[in-house]
Amino acid sequence: MNFKRFMIVFGAMCLAAVIVFSWGCQNQPTAPEVAEDTQQPLPARLRGYSSGSCGSYWYTHWTNGGSANFNCNGSNGFSLSFSGANFVSGIGWSSGASRSISFSGSCSGCNWGPGVYGWSRNPLIEYYIGKSGGSSAGSYTCNGRSYTLQIDRRYGQPSIDGTSDFDQYNCSGSRSSPVDMGCHFNAWRNLGKGGSSQDYQVVMVESWSNGSGSANVTLGGGGGSTSTTTTTTSGGGGSTTTTTSGGGGGSIPIVVRGRSTDGQGKIDVRVGGNTITTWTLGTGMANWQTSTQYSGGLTVCFTNDATDRDVQIDYVQVNGQTRQSENQSYNTGVWQNGSCGGSNSEWLHCNGCIGYGDVSGGGGGGGGSTSTTTTTSGSSWWWGGWW
Repeated sequence: MNFKRFMIVFGAMCLAAVIVFSWGCQNQPTAPEVAEDTQQPLPARLRGYSSGSCGSYWYTHWTNGGSANFNCNGSNGFSLSFSGANFVSGIGWSSGASRSISFSGSCSGCNWGPGVYGWSRNPLIEYYIGKSGGSSAGSYTCNGRSYTLQIDRRYGQPSIDGTSDFDQYNCSGSRSSPVDMGCHFNAWRNLGKGGSSQDYQVVMVESWSNGSGSANVTLGGGGGSTSTTTTTTSGGGGSTTTTTSGGGGGSIPIVVRGRSTDGQGKIDVRVGGNTITTWTLGTGMANWQTSTQYSGGLTVCFTNDATDRDVQIDYVQVNGQTRQSENQSYNTGVWQNGSCGGSNSEWLHCNGCIGYGDVSGGGGGGGGSTSTTTTTSGSSWWWGGWW
């Protein structure tokens, strides 16, 4: 073969190779583009998640691996069968409240539940009633059951707002029904904790170890509750014991700012003749919070006068409106003109009451359960803090 023919054949072979290579590159399969749904929380985008109505309640159901079949049963419950699955499933309310929650059920193969679980905001908080983990922030009792509020700080973890930093509140103790969330919220507030608004609140079951089994949960209750909260917190050189009674959701907030001279002065807060709160005040001036659904006259009454023991009430707030003690004409406990009784003073030197006008807009007290609280101060892949 002469040189010219060789060059022609060689050039044709090169051209054919280029054409074949180019065609192959152009016809390689390409990965489909996936549009990211930035409006949903991270777990909803990346894993199986659904929520919506389940009878007269709201449900949430999330799975990761294996199978977990959620079935809404009637108007107030669900059943779940699962195999090799991690899941978080619950029924309740899309907006939490100070409600008493009654429920029944069981879960074979679960790591936790059934129990009350939810989220608060401002700040962002995830909470479990009946779960351990974190640093102790104080102890209390609800419904005669002892709890320790343990707080676990979560950094860069998925939440109802996507990837966030937040506190996980693990209330170590019983998770049994009924659970009075008004009692727990009051206890957290008296410890200086908790959020100012509520997101969802459910009775939940969960698995984080690729479990297999089944669950049944039936929800009952959840209306307003009549609760009694007794809280002991240190501060001001003494202790403060609070006993609060009154209706649950929709109640009227009341703040009393006061102190006692020896840390032992006891006061009742009464609305319409009903004692809704009893406090044993410390020596430091402090704000104490309660709430009621009762209507009627509001009085703060000193009940255990003793030598060198007096009580000073700076003001009360009702629904955020301040009523100064020195502006009140009714005071049966101040020492004036050589006897007990007078007006326009912050002081209660004798057993007696300061009247602050009426509280209106409440009901006659809530239904539901009665609880008692005693407080002593002192890595998640989804928003169940066990990953």
